[in-house]
Amino acid sequence: MAEYPDWVLRHKRKGTYINYQNGKYYLYAAHSERIPGTGKVRRISDGYIGSITEKGGLIPAKGKLNASVHVYEYGLSETVFSLCAGIRKGLVREFRGASDFVFVGGALLFMFGEVMQEHYESSWLSVRLPGYDMRKIPTDKQRVGMERAQRMITDTLRRRFGEAYETAVALLPLMKTVQMGSETIVAEAPAGVKEFLRKNSLDLMEVHNG
Repeated sequence: MAEYPDWVLRHKRKGTYINYQNGKYYLYAAHSERIPGTGKVRRISDGYIGSITEKGGLIPAKGKLNASVHVYEYGLSETVFSLCAGIRKGLVREFRGASDFVFVGGALLFMFGEVMQEHYESSWLSVRLPGYDMRKIPTDKQRVGMERAQRMITDTLRRRFGEAYETAVALLPLMKTVQMGSETIVAEAPAGVKEFLRKNSLDLMEVHNG
């Protein structure tokens, strides 16, 4: 396997491969298929994603994508989902099948100050907890549950980050994912966000296909 610089390899994810041509690096989507009658596997290219430069990072291809592209707010959504698993689990006892609807509503209140379908669809929560219509009017009990979930999420993150809480809420939403068809890539985060993650020992789960 060819050796590539770290600034190239950071963009490689499962389901992709790098091609080096004429001094430039290119990223492609791919999958593997077995060759009938043999024990060999061949790589099938699924299309060109973009070029990679040290300064510009991953530069998506223009006009060459065969799939729709979605950009999600990732950093704060994934942090809430990961750190507040206990809150989500606790809601099941009271709300049963509607517990995730209540949790998502509380998370949206925490992140955006209101519950809107557009906020839900643009956040990583819609990938983690898909299929909810946040335009649906909650019952009085669910509304109170959302407000309580918001407070518990706030308390959880305040305990986790301490004096860095306000910085966390400001910086983490700047971390995005880009989804192209079935391929999801964590976009290169600003230097200040990466430094914040390092200082606070926050290791967000790496995103793979699907």
